[in-house]
Amino acid sequence: MIAGMRHSKAQKLIFKHNDLEDLESKLAALPREQPKIIAFESVYSMCGSIAPIEAICDLAEKYGAITFLDEVHAVGMYGARGAGVAEHLDWNRPASERSLMSRVDIITGTLGKAYGNVGGYIAGSAKFVDTIRSLAPGFIFTTSLPPHVMAGATAAIEFQKNTLSERIAQQIAVKRTKQMLADLDIPVVPGPSHIVPVLIGDAALAKRVSDKLLVDEGVYVQAINYPTVAVGEERLRITPTPGHTPELIKELGESMKRVWAELGVPTVSDWKTSGGRAGVGVKDAPSAEPIWTDEQLGLKKESGFKMRTGGNVGIGVEHATRAVMLETTA
Repeated sequence: MIAGMRHSKAQKLIFKHNDLEDLESKLAALPREQPKIIAFESVYSMCGSIAPIEAICDLAEKYGAITFLDEVHAVGMYGARGAGVAEHLDWNRPASERSLMSRVDIITGTLGKAYGNVGGYIAGSAKFVDTIRSLAPGFIFTTSLPPHVMAGATAAIEFQKNTLSERIAQQIAVKRTKQMLADLDIPVVPGPSHIVPVLIGDAALAKRVSDKLLVDEGVYVQAINYPTVAVGEERLRITPTPGHTPELIKELGESMKRVWAELGVPTVSDWKTSGGRAGVGVKDAPSAEPIWTDEQLGLKKESGFKMRTGGNVGIGVEHATRAVMLETTA
């Protein structure tokens, strides 16, 4: 996304992370007739937060902007068909209402990550997609993916469109992991998604924790440092999968407990004493409810709602190459 903005040479304004007031103030300062693109993600992979997609679409319509939603960290993992968070938020939407997916002008996704392949895609109106196909040098001068790769991607997408089991299994693993870490007083940055960011708060210590987990415990968890995250918010990032059984999750907890004790890594209690950081140990901090509800996971009695599917994604747009791009920061 950033590389595309740079190559476009369009004016760029950055709005604060998921801050609708800041976004609106920047939109309101621009002429309505000036083309504008609001570029944002659905799931932010380093903090696990989720964008207020519907509210951003409302602002886009109010100020004459188009929306560019990056779902790479959500496709295959959210929605009844695995289409992403925009589809997931349509879960309980009445059939008489316009779907959220249809309000987003262009969606990008990946064939890697949850689909286990390589490559990516865009979804939008036929005219919009044709415009990008005809004018984007990054597409025009890129070699096509081999047929066997596309066959694998097609099989993966078709499988995810017709089953919820893997998505549900992942979310249950996420719930177990977060609860296990909470019970051990290990600090997790709160968020509604499948991302489990474990706050360390120091770059060197984060590297030591990651190395010790790998060498001594056989657990591979990467350390995340600046500039990917802010200085002082260094962390480990854990992403549970459907293959992480309760036994494996328990082993992870035991390993982390040993490393925390050996290296003196701050716990939730420690962060509370120092006033907290990144939502950990912060007094009266709002809770982050999972986007997957217990009803959707089958953990409670069926509530009777139905998933809304179908509909076209995107509407036509012109002069996108001269647009102002507004990007959110994580």
